Order: sequence, then C-alpha cells, then structure tokens
Amino acid sequence: MRAAVVTAPGATPVAGTFAEPELGPGAELVEIVAAGIHPVVRGLVSGRHYGSTEVWPKIPGVDAVARRSDGGLCYTGFTADPYGTFAERAAVRLTLPVSPEADPVTLAAGMNPGMSSWLPLTTYLTNPEQASVLVLGATGSAGRLAVQNCGALGVDRVLAAGRNPEALDRIAELGCATVTLDADALGDAVAEYQPDLVLDFLWGPVAEVTLTALGTRGLATVAHPVTYVEIGAAAGPTAAVPAAVLRSRSVTLRGSGAGSVAHDVLARAAAGYAELLTSGTVTVDAAAYPLDDIATAWADTSSAHRAVIVL
Repeated sequence: MRAAVVTAPGATPVAGTFAEPELGPGAELVEIVAAGIHPVVRGLVSGRHYGSTEVWPKIPGVDAVARRSDGGLCYTGFTADPYGTFAERAAVRLTLPVSPEADPVTLAAGMNPGMSSWLPLTTYLTNPEQASVLVLGATGSAGRLAVQNCGALGVDRVLAAGRNPEALDRIAELGCATVTLDADALGDAVAEYQPDLVLDFLWGPVAEVTLTALGTRGLATVAHPVTYVEIGAAAGPTAAVPAAVLRSRSVTLRGSGAGSVAHDVLARAAAGYAELLTSGTVTVDAAAYPLDDIATAWADTSSAHRAVIVL
C-alpha cells in the first residue's frame, strides 16, 4: 500500500510503499482519509519522544479521520508499530464515529491539539464559570484551541501568554487577557492573576518563571490551590521547580499526554470534542498536503496552522 515511510530516527518521511497491516486482537481495518502532522508525530520520528521505539522503518502518524468498511467516517488511532496513520490503510484499536457532515481535514488538524487541553479543562475545573486559567504558549495551534476551549466551557477569566505580539492581538479577539513571555511581564501577570489551572505547552524556562510567580510570601497567607498541567515542551524539556512554591501553596503538577489518561476516558472525551470541531464552536486552521508531498508537509512547521496529510 502507499504510505509515508521513515527509515531511521530523525529522518524525513518519504512517499513509498509498505506492507499491508495485519489485524491483531481487537483491531479494525480502516481507510485513512486525513491525518495531522502533530508535534508528537515529529517527536516519535525523532526517536527522542518517551513513546518512541527502536522499530525502523515505520509509518508515522498517531491519529486520523478514516472510513470504516460500512463507509462511515470515524476518528481513529492506536496503531501498532511499525504502522502509523500516514498510509492508505491502518489496523486500529480506536474508532469513534463522527458526523458525515464533518470536514476530515479540520478534525485531523484539531483533535490532537484540542484534546490536549480539553481533557485537563474538563477533568480539573469543577466550576469553570468561577475559574481562572493561564495558557502558556497560546499563539500556536494547540494554545489557540486551549483558549477557545476555555470559552466553550464558560471559563470566567483566561490569561493567554505567547511570544508573538501580533498573534497575541489575534488571540485577544477571543475575549481573553494577554501577556508576552518576557520574564518580568509574565511573572508580574501570573502573580497578579493567580490562576486556578495552568495549561503549559512550553515548559523549560517559561515554566520556571511561572512556578516562581505562583509562590506566596508570608506565613499567614493561605493561597487557593492551583493545578499545573504540563502538555508540551516547546521551550525546553526540563524545568527547575522552586521548593518554596510547593511549600507556600497547594500546587499539583500533572501531565497531559497519551500515557496520562485511560483509553476509555480519552474515547469518551474525544467523541464530544469532535462535535465541537464539527459545529464550528472551536476552529483550527489547516494546510492540506497529498501523501506524495509528505516532504513538503513535514517541512511546514508554521504555528499558524496544522499540516495535514490527505489520501
């Protein structure tokens, strides 16, 4: 079958052929329609992601919109190495029916980045209309979806932090406050804003500034709890956590990734989120590329949209 193929860690995928997938226990064969090139896909191909394996060559791709044998559209994923979703067909263990009115490219572009914040938002905010949320890295596709997700849930206050001033101006049109990633400006904004939930797509030095600003002074101060969710590491893979922050207030550090949530929980949340994308409640920009242009698509790392392979 036709597929994008990666032959070694860090190599650029090339259009070629690959053996047909074998159906293992609980797997279903589907015809791929569209699949997004997400940061996690690039990370897995690099060989440095925690989910990477030493199986080469392989087909990249973690999720897709596909057609089942009955012709119905579904959101799908959970393939077994060396197979991914950048191919004509895939044997998958997740098939969530989606509306026939859904745009496959939009779903392929938005499900993965949107779910990364939708899950923690719906898990950790019991009263969104009374909550405050900080989004670190709000100017990328995932960050912009995070801000929109807050709006869809009715979150009271949203502070969006990003590096690009023009992109921040566009984010502000969604009704949120904004701040740059300048250390002083970010630290002051976080200290004043005091979020209930932090959605961090950056980590690294940005996380260190934010965590420091979350600390309190004075033994008589009892600050409200904050849940800090690490989602991405665009600014760096490590961050020093100040000891005083953990002692001066109730801070819960968590992660949002494929290994941090049960598959059944993920499936239930994904079904609802697909409806938000289909209805246009949340939107995402996408750039579609045919499989034969995989090299060009792979080079498209624009934060303004998500590259999508269409078959």
